[in-house]
Amino acid sequence: MGFVDDLLSSGVSALGGNSSGLLGTAVQFLQNQPGGVSGTLQQLRDGGLGSVVDSWISTGTNQPISADQIESAIGSDRIQSIASTLGVDPQTLTQGLSQALPHLVDQMSPNGQLPDGDGLLQSLKGLL
Repeated sequence: MGFVDDLLSSGVSALGGNSSGLLGTAVQFLQNQPGGVSGTLQQLRDGGLGSVVDSWISTGTNQPISADQIESAIGSDRIQSIASTLGVDPQTLTQGLSQALPHLVDQMSPNGQLPDGDGLLQSLKGLL
């Protein structure tokens, strides 16, 4: 079973059982954030979660992140706005992101580094 299958089977329930929803919603969230993936990771770092984010990028074990940590770092107004745009409940969005983000970022940085610019976007699209 590949990464996408693993992610879908482990996190499908977080977004109401829709297997395409978990990855799609996480990717849409990242694309809707100022600065995309890099901007999102910087927001999480600025919110005191630098060691968590760094664990996803490194080649070691991924540290977990909670829905509350995501909401605190990104901001409840921003979460509400993006959830509304995506047509999901804010709690559903943050719960799904808490499961998907560590895996997505880890897969985009297999050598312990995120690609730059267009490479990052291509890497993100390649995961789908």
